[in-house]
Amino acid sequence: MRTHRQRLTALVLAFLIASACSGCMTASVDELFSLPRMSEQYMQLQELIGQRIDAGGSYAAPTGGSNRQSVQLRDLDGDGTTEALAFLVDETSTPTVCVYRQGDGGDYYLACIIRGDGSAIASADYADLTGDGVAELVIAWQISGELRLLSVYSLGGDDRAEPVQLLGADCTGFVVCDLDGDGQDELLDMQIGGDGGKLVRYDLTGERPETVQAALSDGITALRRAVEGTLTDGTRALFVESGIGSAGLVTDVFTFADGELTNVTMTALGRSNTLRPDGLYAADMNGDRSLDLPVGDGSHEDILTWYSLSAAGELTPAVRTCYNAEDGWYLVLTGPLEGELVLEQYGSPGERALMFTVAGEGDTPQGSVLTIYAITGQDRLERAQMNGRFLLRETEDTAYAAQLLTDELTAQDITDNFYLIYADWQSGEL
Repeated sequence: MRTHRQRLTALVLAFLIASACSGCMTASVDELFSLPRMSEQYMQLQELIGQRIDAGGSYAAPTGGSNRQSVQLRDLDGDGTTEALAFLVDETSTPTVCVYRQGDGGDYYLACIIRGDGSAIASADYADLTGDGVAELVIAWQISGELRLLSVYSLGGDDRAEPVQLLGADCTGFVVCDLDGDGQDELLDMQIGGDGGKLVRYDLTGERPETVQAALSDGITALRRAVEGTLTDGTRALFVESGIGSAGLVTDVFTFADGELTNVTMTALGRSNTLRPDGLYAADMNGDRSLDLPVGDGSHEDILTWYSLSAAGELTPAVRTCYNAEDGWYLVLTGPLEGELVLEQYGSPGERALMFTVAGEGDTPQGSVLTIYAITGQDRLERAQMNGRFLLRETEDTAYAAQLLTDELTAQDITDNFYLIYADWQSGEL
């Protein structure tokens, strides 16, 4: 009886499943394999922007920063509907931002137009800088060369005929972040001029903008990157990395507390003591979630000591590395590699090698201890494991291998301390 009842239940379930599936298969084969259609709102928005293009305009996306799309969608006022901002130049080559809002039916309409100065939009961002729950639009207008005009616009939550400009200032690059951790975003403006460089913090929560500033290192000629990070004691900080002509790169680290903006890496000489080859940016090298600063030790440009930094400006050695930016890898130096080293680079087609030799007395090397290879070509895996070599890492087109030349190191020592340099370290470029 139980078996009969189980069979009956199974038949009923099978019938129900078949009925449900038959309802799902009413679409034709052509419909099932057709490309997805754009939403009506998107097509209608595209038509509105097309009217500006037809009138002689053209798309002109921001040339820098993290928001580089020609059309950007944001819920600026937090009402659950998405505004659209189109970055264009009009028929007179004036950089322009058209702001489109959605009506009750979901269709977009042109709410306002912001016409800027200069020749292009260098970068754009969105943040609630006034504390009213509505995001402002921050734009750096490209004037000429490194000269930019920083502007902050309040678009409000209604259909204002014209946006309200809250701020206008000189600018080389800007960052929006919560530097003091109070939950309120601030605008940080980096400026390089004839009288040197400085970082200006704007507080827009009051009736008038309030500012404090601190100097950047003397002699900087170009901004490279600015990222938020933390120091060893958990203090929030802004890491501003700048080029000093052909001399290399320095990092200025800024904190904000008790109403004061401080460059904690500034020395009595007016410059951060973090000079090293260009392109080597701060990174968390020892996994403690604070950014470490690379400093060259003078023995070889690839040998770097990475320092952890406190809010008091105290530098503590974190790790020492051989940082081979050209081949895309770095090695944390341990054991015999912690001493003075001589590096020798050589190679052949499809293979580059770097040999580590421990320095001895005077100019006499003590002995070679390790060679690391970057190998390309179809047979790279075979070559990475020949003549005593062992594979370290592999990317899409490169195999990295090592060969031990001493018994003071093991393959595990090298494997555990070998890392690839990833492109995401370069986030925050200005």
